[in-house]
Amino acid sequence: MSKFFKIMHMVGLLFVGVGAGLYLLTDVANEVSGMLTIASLIGLGFVIMAPYPVVLIFEWSQKQQLNSNEDDANK
Repeated sequence: MSKFFKIMHMVGLLFVGVGAGLYLLTDVANEVSGMLTIASLIGLGFVIMAPYPVVLIFEWSQKQQLNSNEDDANK
């Protein structure tokens, strides 16, 4: 499950990078359709990237809970 979200995070970074590259390196941003394209790429990239940190927090908390349970059993 985490692998899927990691791949989606990379795809989101790619979208943000392409959007930023279009904005900084081309004249596409001077037209309305270009503005829409760039904003969509960057926004969609951030939305795709968002779940991965949440998954990392859930995995971390599960590991902490398992460690806590093991420590309690050893006492």
